[in-house]
Amino acid sequence: MTEHLVERLKSHHGTIAKLLSISSAPGLSLGVFHHGQLIHTAHMGRRSINSPEPPNDGSVYFLASTFKIITACTVGRLVSSGHLTWDAPIHEYLPELKRRDTFGLQATVRDLLANRTGLPMARFYWGQQAGEQLLPQTEFAAIVDVMKTVKPFRSTFIYSQWNYCLLQLIVERVTGQSFGTHVRETIFGPLGLTTATFDNPTGTNVVSPHAALSDGSSVIIPIGPYNSTSGLTAGTGGKAGLKDQLQLYIALLAAYQDQMACGTDYTLNSPFKHLRTIFSPHIACPGSTLDKQAYCLGTYRTKLPGNLSCASLNGALSKKYIPMFGASDAGGGTDEVFHHTGNCPGYIGAMILVPRTQSGVVVLSNATPLMDAPDYCAQLLLSEVMDVKQPGELLELAARSAKMQLSWYTQTKAVLESFKSDRPPTRPLSSYTGTYFNKIKNFKITITEDQLRNGLHLSCQGLPKTTYNLEPFDGDTFCWTVDRDAEVRRGSWIDPLPQFHVVNFEVDRRGVQSLSWQHDHRMEADMFWKGEGEGSAKL
Repeated sequence: MTEHLVERLKSHHGTIAKLLSISSAPGLSLGVFHHGQLIHTAHMGRRSINSPEPPNDGSVYFLASTFKIITACTVGRLVSSGHLTWDAPIHEYLPELKRRDTFGLQATVRDLLANRTGLPMARFYWGQQAGEQLLPQTEFAAIVDVMKTVKPFRSTFIYSQWNYCLLQLIVERVTGQSFGTHVRETIFGPLGLTTATFDNPTGTNVVSPHAALSDGSSVIIPIGPYNSTSGLTAGTGGKAGLKDQLQLYIALLAAYQDQMACGTDYTLNSPFKHLRTIFSPHIACPGSTLDKQAYCLGTYRTKLPGNLSCASLNGALSKKYIPMFGASDAGGGTDEVFHHTGNCPGYIGAMILVPRTQSGVVVLSNATPLMDAPDYCAQLLLSEVMDVKQPGELLELAARSAKMQLSWYTQTKAVLESFKSDRPPTRPLSSYTGTYFNKIKNFKITITEDQLRNGLHLSCQGLPKTTYNLEPFDGDTFCWTVDRDAEVRRGSWIDPLPQFHVVNFEVDRRGVQSLSWQHDHRMEADMFWKGEGEGSAKL
């Protein structure tokens, strides 16, 4: 029976190769386990455009959010040992959080893991381009202390890395270890994993990060390390080879099955604790209900039939086109699956776990892509594992997804052009130059005159890589050019928000006083005031 399943999986390699080609990523790795046994791995393309070598079972990919479940498991162990409790207010562990709104007074470790705090993504503050980190970990709590929530506490699922930045601070505070060291000693080491890490991968078998350009070519891009010292690793810093990742999920599902069957929070000889809590739905996903599709602690849960692309770039397709997995299978509704997308500049991946049959699929790719190939590939392979109908015409959907992404930038450019005017700046360009600081003076924006372009040059934190060339847009408003290929070449996230391209200067009779910049569609524009900036944080 397993042999027949493997043959069916292999029969889709041609389609998977076509999906990879549409995404314009150089390489891809896939793996499947069933009934707790690894049954199939395969690799396509290249680890790097500079080398013909394909990836293999040990090639290390950046996994980003697919390892949020490991952060949840790390917290579960600390709850089991008494270092943490699920529902104690986090200010008990981080007394430097002084805010006294509902979030500041009531938010718990459970709330952070479930992304139900109301905090926005606001990745502007920790990184925008070329892997350059803009704030040190020591300033993260201070930023969160003044960051406004954008939805009422515990009312709405909002995916925010800041929740996991706080979790890393808490884990390191109570253990006295770096996050990466602690996870290696308590989870990766006991499982015998050699490539899995939350710190810098070792050796030369590391898949290079790329960006897929609009003409179908790819380029290697600079990215950050997302290691323990960055403070970003608990949310987006996991790395591993394919085989280690599969072995980890096999052990995780085995422990979950045992704890469910026995009604306990531990499994003999397993590093995983409190899995009944971790895999429980905690907040409904937008447009759904808690029992149908929800976020647990570090993973999504979907009751089939359902949309497994909800966290993917492909999920932005209209509801008319999003594939519903298991929709044609009479028994599909009895199954629940746990899944997550991993997305960071240079990499994208998908993992799907099926507890009932102790099965799982992992697909990894090495580019900021034109469309999320691992998402569709994983669902295609899962349809064979679960013996259900393939979820839609995937090649057609993939082409539509790629076209959609390119259209985001075309539409953003058109929107900005429609608001652009001939009104010149009200002051000489030199009047806008200077250093502007946020409210707590730990983040600065440096503006200098760009005489060659008759505009302004903006640098975040005064650093050399995270910079923007601003052109006059409408009076005291300036704009930087919308260019998808230029942005992804510099290691930027896919983020075509029109407002992000616009910087507004506030001018009164005294001159230029401040600037505002809306960098997150859920947030109001952030304000930065012109000044000397005593007490500003330095990296």
